[in-house]
Amino acid sequence: MDAEKNFQGLVVDFIKTVPQGKVVSYGQVAAACGKPNGAREVGRILRAVDISESNIPWWRVLNNKGVISIKGNWTADKQLQAKLLRQDGVEVSEDLIIDIDKYRYGKSR
Repeated sequence: MDAEKNFQGLVVDFIKTVPQGKVVSYGQVAAACGKPNGAREVGRILRAVDISESNIPWWRVLNNKGVISIKGNWTADKQLQAKLLRQDGVEVSEDLIIDIDKYRYGKSR
């Protein structure tokens, strides 16, 4: 298995461990998967996810400031992410900001 596919698998597996009501940052995911400077790569991996056929809780991944910064793909956008976070019990402000310290899963990064 090449390193890229291995990293993608680690990212997907890690995100699946994030429980309802918790969030992680792109950088936190990357660091947990062995690539501390791989936050953008995590974003690329998530943009490729077809949420209609996925059991990956992608909406629980935010930028490190707690801002919903999803660029979106053909199946997801910022409003959908905010809606899903609210359904998880996470407070999301009208300007799409989350208190990441309050809701962060695991150790901060």
